Amino acid sequence: MTNHVKGSILMCSALAAIGSVAMAGDGPSDADARVAALESQRAQIDAQINSLREGDRGAWLSGARAEEVRALVREVMAESETRSSLLADGMNAGWDHGFFLKNDDGSFTLKIKGQSQFRYVWNSKDSPDMDTASFEMRRAKLEFSGNIYKKELKYKIKGAFERDGGLFQLEDAYGEYVLGNGWLFKWGQYKPAFNPEETISSSKQLAVDRSVVNEIVNLGFSQGLELAYEGDTIAFAAGFTDGATLSATGTAGARANTRFNNDTNEYAFNARVDALLAGTWKQFDDFTSWSSDETGVKVGGGLFYQDGEYGSASEEVKWFQWTVDAQLEFGAANLFGSVVGRHSDPNADAAPGYDQYGIVVQGGYHIVPDKFELFARYEWFDFDGAFSDDYSAITFGCNYYFHKHDWKWTTDLVWNLNRVPFSVTGVGLLSDGATDEDQIALRTQVQMLF
Repeated sequence: MTNHVKGSILMCSALAAIGSVAMAGDGPSDADARVAALESQRAQIDAQINSLREGDRGAWLSGARAEEVRALVREVMAESETRSSLLADGMNAGWDHGFFLKNDDGSFTLKIKGQSQFRYVWNSKDSPDMDTASFEMRRAKLEFSGNIYKKELKYKIKGAFERDGGLFQLEDAYGEYVLGNGWLFKWGQYKPAFNPEETISSSKQLAVDRSVVNEIVNLGFSQGLELAYEGDTIAFAAGFTDGATLSATGTAGARANTRFNNDTNEYAFNARVDALLAGTWKQFDDFTSWSSDETGVKVGGGLFYQDGEYGSASEEVKWFQWTVDAQLEFGAANLFGSVVGRHSDPNADAAPGYDQYGIVVQGGYHIVPDKFELFARYEWFDFDGAFSDDYSAITFGCNYYFHKHDWKWTTDLVWNLNRVPFSVTGVGLLSDGATDEDQIALRTQVQMLF
């Protein structure tokens, strides 16, 4: 019974009592009797009101009212859980090495990531412009990845702002379909599987930047198709792409963002196989080794072949490249080594062919576990007469990890033992004169990932 109903009953009772007393008589003696009757009736009404109040207190949470309260609490909790997801309609959002959005069953997801590398470079060489130093935003990238309609259908789109001018350039732009049992099919623009120094992210290198040898032989970004497999101990990939822009006397160039009628290669094929002898595949996504990592050993090799565009004697060059490499991790220590070779066969009889070889060896050790790491690298490349000297350099430096790769500070010194035959400004080196040598580049860089 509600308080409104109870109040109405009490009011009616009071009015009835007043009315009955009023009709009893009009004389003085009757007036005293009426007053006494009213006071008695008021006492009864007060007693009834107090009784009803006490009954409300005792029975307020009993029966149907208690069930109503429980239903209200459940409704409030459900609303709270929905709001805590930050989105309506059952969506989820948060951060997990990148900001993400997804629906309840995970059939649609979006992950947003970014990379920033801000560095200072001081370069000293014999001539000309003996000392050159300044700041630069070496890398500023945005990445979008996830899956659509089902978890097996994945995508990735990544772009970078140019160091000189800040134009936004497309890098990765591909789709993947997970075929199951370790198989994966990829199409679009990506880095073909060939050498790990290039395919391991620039955010997870040991030194400030990759080696000059890598800049000479890497395939960069290309457009094509690739089929890959990853098992417990064996992984391999094979692809058909646009290839790369290769030169016996310079660094490699990517074949990214090219129209079908603006390609300088007829076709290109790449393949790579890796064997996991110890550890896990995941720990070889970077070049360092954390104290929590188990002992890991991975060995592998890659092949690449492309045929230049027909119809122009200056472009009809066949290229064959290969690499054999190994990565080792021992808790807080790491080691990487690779041997690369490439061979050119030009169609024009007057153009020379080259058999060039290179070596990269690097290693690091955490003297303060997961915080402070020392590293060193040696590299050498034989140009087979394309230049009068071979190329060789030693790099040594340190990493300080504020929060692993997400926030780290790297400083190193590159000492070139022979002349640098061409500029590689991405790693802080400039072209030397014919008789110059011992060019030095001091680099210090802060990296942030989000």
